[in-house]
Parts: sequence; C-alpha cells; structure tokens
Amino acid sequence: MNFVYKTVVVAATVLAATSCIQDEALNTECDIITCSFPSEIVVSDPTITNNRVTVNVVPDADISKLAPTFTLTEGATISPASGSVQNFLNADDHTVNYTVTSQDGEWHKTYRVQVVQQLKPSEYLFNKVELDPTKKYSIFNEYDENGNFLMAWSSGNPGYVMCGEANKAARAAYGKDNYKDHIWEFFPTLAVFPEGTTMKTDNDNVTSFVNGGKYAQPEYIRLVTRSTGGFGAQVKMPIAAGNIFQGEFDLGSAVSQPREATRFGEPYNYKPVKLSGEYRFKAGDVFTDGKGNVVVGRKDIFSIYAIFFESDDDVKFIDSNVHYNDFMHPNMVALANLTDAHETGLGDDDWVKFEIEFDYDKYKKAVNADLLAKGVYRLGIVIASSAEGDYFRGAVGSTLDVRNIKVTNE
Repeated sequence: MNFVYKTVVVAATVLAATSCIQDEALNTECDIITCSFPSEIVVSDPTITNNRVTVNVVPDADISKLAPTFTLTEGATISPASGSVQNFLNADDHTVNYTVTSQDGEWHKTYRVQVVQQLKPSEYLFNKVELDPTKKYSIFNEYDENGNFLMAWSSGNPGYVMCGEANKAARAAYGKDNYKDHIWEFFPTLAVFPEGTTMKTDNDNVTSFVNGGKYAQPEYIRLVTRSTGGFGAQVKMPIAAGNIFQGEFDLGSAVSQPREATRFGEPYNYKPVKLSGEYRFKAGDVFTDGKGNVVVGRKDIFSIYAIFFESDDDVKFIDSNVHYNDFMHPNMVALANLTDAHETGLGDDDWVKFEIEFDYDKYKKAVNADLLAKGVYRLGIVIASSAEGDYFRGAVGSTLDVRNIKVTNE
C-alpha cells in the first residue's frame, strides 16, 4: 500500500508539473535586445531605445545591401526577418521599419532602424522635434541641411511618464476633452517653438512639429525641474530635473540605478576645443533635498558641461556619477564645464552667452588621430535645470532655457 501511495503521489506530481508547463502564459514582451551589423563598417555599437535603433557606420560604407541581425525577447518574431537584406541607402532617412511581435501574438512594436553615415554636427539646432509613439513627450533630433539624420538627443522624459504628473497638469490646464495634445508641454524637457507651429502625424505614425510646411526650428530648448508627485515620494525621487544630453537613457534601470541609467557619449571624429551657447535661468522658490525636505537658504543652480573620452571594449558610455567624482574617470580625455553659472531671469534681455574651453591638462592625455578617425572618442554634452537633479536635489520650477549650442573643433 505504501508503494502504491508513493507511486500515485509521484504520478500526480508529474502530471501537475506537466500541466503547469503546458498552461504557462506565453511571453508578452516584444523588444529588440541586440542588433548587429558587419563589424568592418560599424563605428560604434548600435544604440537601442524604446522604439529606435541607430547605428553609426563609416562614411564610405555601402548601405544598399545590409542584413542586420537581431536578438529578441523570448519567443518574439521580427519582420522583416533577422538577417534579411535591406536597402538602407534608398530608404527615407536611411531607415527601415521592423515590427517585433510577442510570443503570444498579442503585442507588437515598431522599431525604426536607422543607419547614419554623416559625421556628428558641431552646431546643435534641435531642428527636428517629434513626439514619442504614445504622443506624450518630446524627442530631439539633429538633421543636416540636406535632411540627413545626424543624431538623436537623450533626456529623462521617458522616465517621467511613470509618475503621471504631466497628464494631470495637462488635464488641469486644458480640460478632459483637449489635454492629450498638450501633455508634452508638462514634461521636464521640451522645445519652445515660434508662433504658428503645429503638429503633423505622418504615415509611420510619427508626430512632428512643423511650421511653414517644414520641420519647425525651436526658438530654444526649455528644461524645467518638476515634481514627481506621489509616485516620486514612494520611490524617494521627489523631483525630476529637466535634462538633455548626448548618449542614452536606460529606462529599465531608471528607478533602481538612476545615475547609472543616464549614460553620456556619442562617437565624435574631431578634437573639441570650445563649448559655447546661450542660456537664461530662473531658480525655483523652494530647494529640497533627496528626501523632499526643505533646505532653508539653499538656492538651486543649473549645470552645463561636456565630457570627451576614449571608449573601449568595457566603456562605451560614462554615466552621471562622473559629475560627483570631480569628473575623474580612467577614460576621460578632456572636460568643458561651466563654473560661473548664475541666475539671470527669463526675460527677452536675460540671455547670457557662454564659452568654455576644453581642459586637456586635467587628464594629461594626447588625442590619437587614427582613433579619432575611427570614432573611438566620444563627446557627451550634458545640460540640466538642477545641477544635483540626479540625486533628486533641487527646486521645483527651476527653469533653464538654452540655444545656439556649438562645439568648436581644432
């Protein structure tokens, strides 16, 4: 009897386990994890964001017959197929759209895979601003005079979605029937456009800002330190500083490792010597610490700096911890840091011009011309409305406007 009992129990257990395996829900994720192009043409590893893949290739690469390969989330499929030959040369913006479908077939995501052959700009115009696929926050791009894509800026806007404060503010300002087209106005990083600018959605469901039949040129970029509301209080991130930078923002680690999620650096083929531009700034009324406590007598201030560093197999980006390590990092080559930032007000006559030299003496490293040509060196321009915002210290309402950002090269 004892043997029979054990046999029945074991059999039942096996059947139960088998049933669990059979009934296990199929994966609902539909993401691109990695993307590979021929190594001989690639300048740097592809940058993958929520709905975009950007790869920089050498200027003389033949991009008419490329067959990128992809690693996807478990069970997902992709169309066009991974490894299939695509003509990026004749595609609009050298971009091919790929659709990833989840294992359960219920979820889809379209990625815009773009090949960039142009060298990075030295003058930054933010001249194509579009909304993310959910039409909530702004994404900032640089295009050359011929309409060729050069680079995409990053910001913390994707992370601000989690707190829901922009939706609340837009609804309060515009009403429940009209607020959805205005949510982007209440994110920490946005563009201010000339009068007459409207939004237009193209056949790929990309919404851009247009004026006079072409992409609207922002008058300036506005960075605002905003409250993260109840969500921020729960996760001990009471504010979100407006920021814009060259590099990438890892949304997946934004809550658990916020400073590591903010990664600086774009391949750069020149030796920078100066960073210049214009700003105006008004500090928010009440400075709070990382726990949301008021710090009496403390005044908020912004930050503008640029790092120039050498990438290698282990270091593709340098995260925002470098700011608090006195900009020391083994890969650093030069630094341009605005050290005399001050409050100006936000009037038409309050704009201040700045010009900062890149300091190479701090790191005592020579720039290798061969590595420069190969895109091994990276530049990361970083601008934030609260200098200590990545530690969630600052003042809600601090507002920094910037324009005419330029890098002068040797």
